[in-house]
Amino acid sequence: MSTQSDQNDVSTALALLRDSLAEEEQRIRNEGATAMQGGDYDTATSVIDFAKRLLAFQKKVEGLVAEWGELELLRDAASPEVQEIVSKRFFGKKRKGEITPHTDFHSYILQTLVEMGGSGKTALVLDHVGEKMKGVLKALDYAVLPSDGKSIRWRNSAQWARNAMVNEDGRMKKTKNGVWEISDKGRKWLKE
Repeated sequence: MSTQSDQNDVSTALALLRDSLAEEEQRIRNEGATAMQGGDYDTATSVIDFAKRLLAFQKKVEGLVAEWGELELLRDAASPEVQEIVSKRFFGKKRKGEITPHTDFHSYILQTLVEMGGSGKTALVLDHVGEKMKGVLKALDYAVLPSDGKSIRWRNSAQWARNAMVNEDGRMKKTKNGVWEISDKGRKWLKE
């Protein structure tokens, strides 16, 4: 059973929605491929049309994720009094300093990608980032997210940081699922 703060944590809800949509997309792809292989072209065509709509919806959710990330950054930059007021309902009960901010992951992610030749598979990049940040991450960063009972908070935070660098400032390139890649802008930012 969820607590009141878990139910009101928009970040957790958006991550759960994003993960659910990704799982549903994969299921639809698999079953659509089965229909195509079985010669049921009408069904396969209808599934393709639905999948296109689902992908468009997923992009909207990614936009919401990025926008919420901006609100979290705004909250993190606010005074303790403002943080206390705005954090009670929608941001859960985490106070500034209890977890590592998403922005703290940026340089570690970009450095890791440079060391890996410019790109790498998500899990491998995250493993290297985790090693680099051992002295930076806080105890709560290693906790399991209540939304799914299995994701580690810091790995989720690093993925949010990656999304921001892709969608907000272009320090990372948009790539196929499962691969992270630094952009020229990201390389330049690291040097500065």
